[in-house]
Order: sequence, then structure tokens, then C-alpha cells
Amino acid sequence: MLSTKLFRLVSHNGTRISMSTGVRITENPLDEKKFQHYKNLHELEKSDAKPVGWGEAKPFKSIPRPKPVPIFGNIWRFLPKIGNFHGLDFVEIQKLIWDQHGDIAVLEGLNGPPIVMLFNPKYFETLHRNEGVWPIRRGLASLDYFREMRKYTYPRFGMVQHQGEEWFKYRSVVNPILMQPRNNLQYIDKMNLVADELVDNVKFLAEQHNGEMPDNFNNELYKWSLESVGVVTLDKHLGCLKRDLDSHSETQQLIQSVLQVFELTYKLDILPSMYKYVSTSNWRKLVKALDFILKTNVKYINQTLDKLQTKEIDINDETSSVLQKLLKLDRNVAVGMSIDMMLAGIDTTGRVLAAGLYYLSKNPEKQTQLRNEAVALLQDKDTPITKEILAKASYLQGVIKEVTRLAPIAVGNLRTTVKNLIFGGYQVPSGTDVFTCNLALCTSDDYFPRAKEFLPERWLASGPKELSHKNTNPFVFLPFGFGPRSCIGKRLAHVELQTALLKIIRNFELQWPHEDMTFTTTALYGITQPLKLHVKCVNQ
Repeated sequence: MLSTKLFRLVSHNGTRISMSTGVRITENPLDEKKFQHYKNLHELEKSDAKPVGWGEAKPFKSIPRPKPVPIFGNIWRFLPKIGNFHGLDFVEIQKLIWDQHGDIAVLEGLNGPPIVMLFNPKYFETLHRNEGVWPIRRGLASLDYFREMRKYTYPRFGMVQHQGEEWFKYRSVVNPILMQPRNNLQYIDKMNLVADELVDNVKFLAEQHNGEMPDNFNNELYKWSLESVGVVTLDKHLGCLKRDLDSHSETQQLIQSVLQVFELTYKLDILPSMYKYVSTSNWRKLVKALDFILKTNVKYINQTLDKLQTKEIDINDETSSVLQKLLKLDRNVAVGMSIDMMLAGIDTTGRVLAAGLYYLSKNPEKQTQLRNEAVALLQDKDTPITKEILAKASYLQGVIKEVTRLAPIAVGNLRTTVKNLIFGGYQVPSGTDVFTCNLALCTSDDYFPRAKEFLPERWLASGPKELSHKNTNPFVFLPFGFGPRSCIGKRLAHVELQTALLKIIRNFELQWPHEDMTFTTTALYGITQPLKLHVKCVNQ
């Protein structure tokens, strides 16, 4: 069935927002038999059956935990002077709980229901092998509140917030577009152009600042990330990397709003907060930031839809944008996923690229090895990167894996159990939130020898056997999650990072003459200080 209307005109607080209506778009072609098959499997999984050994396992209330106090729960632990969590990063809190309570613990008495925290890869595997065909990953409550508040104003964005049938139908449409490697490799030419712009800006900044990147260089990486998302998602150059970009420009405000969303959701949903009961300052800031992000993205999407209507771009082009590809399948998912990618793609890949540049600058011998590979693959500094080149860049692959081992975007994975399970001899009932503390294990010598060191060789088949990642349980290293609810944009992000890193190392020698970088957790994990790299152009 074809439709000529995407979204009706809506109104919010006097501001009218409309979606283009002249494009003919197909409806969701999801196979009904496939849907019913998975729905039946999901219903079978909802059994309250007890696993073998349940009767002998200790009850849930016996799981070790930081003890809450009446009224204040565990919130007091975050208070100055008296709280043992005060001033600690979330990863540091995890390690403290691990040290004090062992491989399984419960954290309760905060913003939401109790969370079981796991520190054993065998428990990770048990959780993921039993997460069901429609895994439940509880989203952020603040985003749920916002989506409900704006449900008649904006498209249904936020796939991470979806559950059950809604999530399955959404993901079934998106998976063939974003999870097929060949689809993501189609965008290498566009990513080359964006990476070249970033390289030019790095060269310019080095000339302007005597070889040292300025305090706001992190923002340059966020601009690269947004520009990359724009060309892939909308087939649109947003102009983020223009040198004369005003600090109050729309694209710069978009970047700042996205960064603010991740910071505020951490304060509202992870740390103790009263926003569910009263309208706090942080809640109002979050609403303002999300309103700006969504309104701006709807405008960008409309521009693409208008080009489709006037046949300025062809919806059947094999190298068309993600939005165009999804429009041929499901109009609502196309718009919602485009917003998701613009929202999630700025801070995530920007953070990983920043961490990668930092670790390479701190480890000159590893940087030299990557540059030798880059020089062998790219004859000239401006040689375009192709899928054939990336297929040969084995050391580059090791670098990216090692960066995401030490500095992943997410420090662990959250699931809600869909059946009764046993971890470490303790009963964990169906419907319990469980968090796997992957980063704590990834930086432990118990799982990775010389865990604090940056050693890309551990991921190479030719690397030292005693360092090989194959010696480690594969459920320890899950930087993009696991199974059906793994990160939908992981393949696209990987190609972006490969292209940018290879281009930068081919063109520049990086140095870090400062104290070690600190990493912290908001809603995401990453560097917290200015990335003031020292940069020299490569003569090769």
C-alpha cells in the first residue's frame, strides 16, 4: 500500500511543526508469519517455571548489597563527608561494590527498582542466553516521560526506549539496512570527504596554535561525528566543519544540546533526583535540549523529503541515505530512526575517536605501527580509503578493539530478566533488572593480562599468545552489547572510526606531553579533559 502523507501538522506551545506530505512511501512490509512466530516464542518464554536448582539456591533478599537505611535508602552514600560513593565515578562505584560484595550484588534504594550487578562472565552468559527473543532493556525514565509528553508533537523516536512488539517491528525494518556490512561500506566515499575535512582542520589548528590542539578540540571531533551522520542518514552536508562556524550556529547548538542530553539523563536517571515529583532545573533543561534537537532534525528530514518529492534525489539509488532506504519500507520508522541516529551518533563516535587519538598519542610505538600500515595502504596522504583498503587494515582493527576495551561508550549492559534465573547460587526472579559490569572486568588483570596497557596486538592472530583475547571469556568484551538488542549503529560507527583514524595517522604524528587523561561516566563513558594533542605533519 502507498501513502502520500507522512505526518499531520501538529502544534506545541504555539510552534507549528509539519512533516513533508508529498512523497509516496510504502507501509511496513513486516512478514506477518514471522511476527506471529516470534510472538508465540515470546509467549512461551513468559512461563513462571523454576530452573533446576532453584529450591537449593539462596533467596533474592540474601544477595550481598550495600545496605540501605530507612527513608534515605542508599542516597546517603552520595552525600559529602558521610557517603562512601561521594565523588566517585560510576565505574569506581562498581569496582568498590565488587571488592566489598563479590561477583553478585544488589544496588537498591536509589531512583528506581533494585538492580542486580554482575561481575562474572559466566553470569553474563547466563543472562544473555536467557534474555529471550524480545530482550527487555529498560530505557531512561526521563526520555520515556518526554516521549509521552510530546507524543502528539514529534515522531516516535528513541528505539532504545521501545520494548516488546513495538521494538521488534521497529528493529525488523531497520536491521537489513544498518546491520548488513555491505550497506555501511557503501558510504565510504562520503565518509572520506568528511574525514578529509577533519584532517584539513587539524592541520589548520596546528598551524594556528604552534602544533598544539586548542582547549575545544573535542568539539572538532563532535562536529566530525555530526557531519558524518548527516551525510549517511540524510545525504546532506550540514557544514559542521566549516572553520568560520559561529558558536551560536544551528549545528553547534545541536551538538551542545546532544551533549547536554547525555549529561542530564545521567543526573536525572542514574544519580539521585527528585524530577519525578517536582519539575527540577535539570528536567527543564533536558526538555529544552530535546525540543531543540527534535525540531531541528525534523527540519533536516523535511529538506530530504522535499528533494525526493521534486526528484532532486532518487529514492531507488543504491547509495542513497539511510532515510531514503527506510522510506521505501516504513515511513514512521524512517523518520524515527533518522532522529535516533542524529541524536545518538554525535557524542558516541566522537568520544571513541577522542579516546583512540589519546591512546595512540600516549603509545608512540603503537602509533608507529599503525602509521606503517597506513603508509603501506595509502600511497599518498590524500589517497581515498576504500572497502578493499579497510579489509587489509588488520592493525587498525586491533587498535579500535583495544580502544573500545579500555574506553567503551557503555560501561556495561542492562537487561530485565524474562524468566527466573540463578546467579552464583542466588535466586533472581523474572522481571528483575540486571547489569553486567563489563568495563570493570575489561580493565582487570584477571581477564586481560596487562589490562591497563594499550596493546592492540592482543586482538591480532599474529600477536603474542599469552596476550590473546582468545584466552578470555568472550562475554567479558561486549562494547556494543549482545544479541538482538546490540547497538544498531555499530557497523556504521566502525566504518566511520576506521576511516577517520587511518586518515589522521597517515597525515599526523601525535604526542601527549601532559598528565594522564581522566575518564568518567555520564550516560556515556569517555574523556573529561581537553584533548590538547601535540600534532606534527608526517613527511612520508
